[in-house]
Amino acid sequence: MQQDEPVSRYEVNRSVRMVITRHDADLARIEYSFLGSTVYLSGDLVRPNGDFSAQEVENIARELAALPHVRSLQFDLNNWLVDTSGDSWQVSRVRKMARAKEKAGQTGVSDDTTHIIQREEGLQDVIEDIKKTSKSKD
Repeated sequence: MQQDEPVSRYEVNRSVRMVITRHDADLARIEYSFLGSTVYLSGDLVRPNGDFSAQEVENIARELAALPHVRSLQFDLNNWLVDTSGDSWQVSRVRKMARAKEKAGQTGVSDDTTHIIQREEGLQDVIEDIKKTSKSKD
């Protein structure tokens, strides 16, 4: 693709997919899109059988930044924080919330309950019941 040719989002997205695939990333867990001159990445950057190291994530970011027509990268990853300042990259792993919940003894299952409505009530009756209940709690 020549520099004076219009930029094809399809071609840049294909190049992004090639970089991600070359590093054996799980394509089902990451989303990417090229808009304007920016590549946007979101989701989880992982391999099908494990995780990347910080150096490997930096290598992926450098390869993406070197693609033609890409001027910037925008990361919104669940498991990595990637920041750039000039030629310097800061890559750090983000703690997963699921692990924190497990350590705290939580299962991650919602505490919501299901209520079965046995009979239909009028709106005014429901409002009156709520008023009575709230007064009795005070």
